[in-house]
Amino acid sequence: MSFSERVGGEARAFLASLRGGVMLLKLAPIVPALAVLPEFAQHVVEIRLGMFASHDAFAAFGSAPARMSLGSIKVAGLMLSILLAARFWANRAEGARLWSLAGIGWKQVLLGFLVQVLCSIPGFFDLRLPPAGELALSAFLFLVSLPGLVLMIGGLLGDRTSGLRDAYRNGWGQALRMAIFTGPVFAVLQQVHHWNHVIALGKPLAVVWGLMIWDALLVGLIATQVGTGLYYGYRAGRIPRA
Repeated sequence: MSFSERVGGEARAFLASLRGGVMLLKLAPIVPALAVLPEFAQHVVEIRLGMFASHDAFAAFGSAPARMSLGSIKVAGLMLSILLAARFWANRAEGARLWSLAGIGWKQVLLGFLVQVLCSIPGFFDLRLPPAGELALSAFLFLVSLPGLVLMIGGLLGDRTSGLRDAYRNGWGQALRMAIFTGPVFAVLQQVHHWNHVIALGKPLAVVWGLMIWDALLVGLIATQVGTGLYYGYRAGRIPRA
């Protein structure tokens, strides 16, 4: 396969991933709902607190207990929605029931998740490193964690044969592809997510409600796009058994 053919194939897969993320809103609305509902619940609390009255109000109520209590639920809902979106496409490709968990490689998922956890541990300690040292350590740990992410997503999508050694030997291309398929769209949608909050500040209540409803739906789209991107990014190549 020539370089241009390979680039064309990757571009078509990327566009298919974008289309799939939108299609999933209709095909399985419960998947984005897991991200949308906690997000909207937090917006309800924010509006009732008066957070959008001004920049000062937004800063003052940002750490309100009622708002923060929903933060972990919101993050958990988003992560679950992303993972279920990826699994949805795997089941669809295999002709399995759309909500089946039977094909998951749990050993790979847990081992890959363990790598993510271990790589995050240094961040909980004050290592008293200079800024350059902290940046270098963060970059190193991020790179080290990538094959673990590939292994985890592979297990989620049904790869029960690959191991950690396979991921570190041969998973770098898949890690790069998954980053390309998810990173740009996440960055763009996340920026729109941020703008929604900025635009809402000081606006009439009806406008704020409208923007926050749209914003909650946008978070659902972020989940379906990232989950679909992980699926397409992984499926374009598999980790060969060492």
